[in-house]
Order: sequence, then C-alpha cells, then structure tokens
Amino acid sequence: MKAYLTALTPAARLTVWKALGIALLAALAEVWRFTTSFCRQMELQEGVGLKDLAETAGLYPIFGTGLVLLCAILVLPGMERSARTGYTFRRLPVDERVVTTLWGAQNTLVLLFYWGSQIAVFLALANWYLQTAPAELVTQQTLVLTCYQTPYLHSLLPMADWPVLVRNLIGCAMLGFSTAVLSFHWRNGRKAFSTLPLTLVAVLAFPVGLDNLIPTLLQLAVCLDALYFTIYGVWRWHGNDA
Repeated sequence: MKAYLTALTPAARLTVWKALGIALLAALAEVWRFTTSFCRQMELQEGVGLKDLAETAGLYPIFGTGLVLLCAILVLPGMERSARTGYTFRRLPVDERVVTTLWGAQNTLVLLFYWGSQIAVFLALANWYLQTAPAELVTQQTLVLTCYQTPYLHSLLPMADWPVLVRNLIGCAMLGFSTAVLSFHWRNGRKAFSTLPLTLVAVLAFPVGLDNLIPTLLQLAVCLDALYFTIYGVWRWHGNDA
C-alpha cells in the first residue's frame, strides 16, 4: 500500500493546491460580481430579486469556467514534463491500472470539493442578500423559490430533487476518472481526448430546471455509460500492456 501512496504523491502535489486556488478564484469572482451588481442596482434605486441578481452576476459562467480549468489541472500529472509519472510507476512495484483507479477516485474528491465550495459561496451570498435587501424583496421562501426557479442554482443545490443530486455525483466521478484515464492512455502511447468533450458537455448540460425528470435521467445514463467505458478502457489492458 505504501508503494501506491508514493505513486499518487506526484498527482496530489501537482493538483490539490492548484485546485484550491481555482476554487478560491472562482469564489472571489462570484463575490465580486454579485456584490457589485447588487450595489449598482441599489444606487439606481431599482429593486432586484435574488433570482435576477444571480443571473446578472453571471454565477453560472464563472462556475463553468472554473470547472473547465479544474479538469485541465487534473490532467497535468499525466504529462511527463510535470511529474515524470511514467518513471515513478516503472520504479515502484505497482500495477498502473490500480494507481489510475485510485487517481480517478482522488480526482473525484477534488471535483466534489469544488462543487461543495460553490454551494457554500452561493449560500453565503444568498444570506448576505437576505440580510441586506429591502424587506419588500425578501420573504421566508426567497432562497427556496430562487433555487427552484433558476436552472443553474437548482442543479447546484438540488435539495429534494434526488435524480439531479445523483447525476451530479456520478458526473463528478465521470470527470474525475476521465482526467486520470486520459493521462494513463497518454503515458502508454495511445491517443485519447475524451476529457475535453466530456467536460464541455458537463458544463453546458449542468443547468436543469425543476420537473425535468426525463432530461435528467438521460444525462445520468450518459454519465454512467461514460464512467463505465472510461474505467473499462483501463482494465481491459493486460498488466504487461499497461
């Protein structure tokens, strides 16, 4: 087990701090956009609801940009110039397929952290809005209604919408393993570029409105299929080929 932890160390060293940096930059951008948009509306003496403010502030584009950058960062350890990963695997008594699977799980946790950080930022901004906005714009149901009425926020914070929650979890696993497996194929001389289209599709398809069960289930099926074939693409190679 110690050998596998040693093999994973370069990936963790290259990605974790960069991932934290991306999450922090995304959070700062959202705070800046949200607060400046709100203050501008108040200066114009125009009331703005939380739903409209979230859309005006561009929270979704910031989230999507951060996700694309994060997936790019997660691919970095597979580039020999960055971590000499292939040399590390050849030096240690490890099965590269096992390391890649563990690597995918590690990347999944990083993506789950990013999702959680985005939820925390939005809840903090929403709480600030509820405490600051004129009383006529705020009710006890403002936050719940905003999440239900805004496709992006509903996907970010699905609440009781379990299909969307499961889709998000499987989607993080799909992207996490895709970034790890892409590196695996590159190191073994096989061309693979699936991570980029999967990431772009994940970003574009992320917002789903309430009561969109069929599209959500279709997206979930696609994520499950992509996850299965991504992992299968590693384990179908014999040990002496990997």
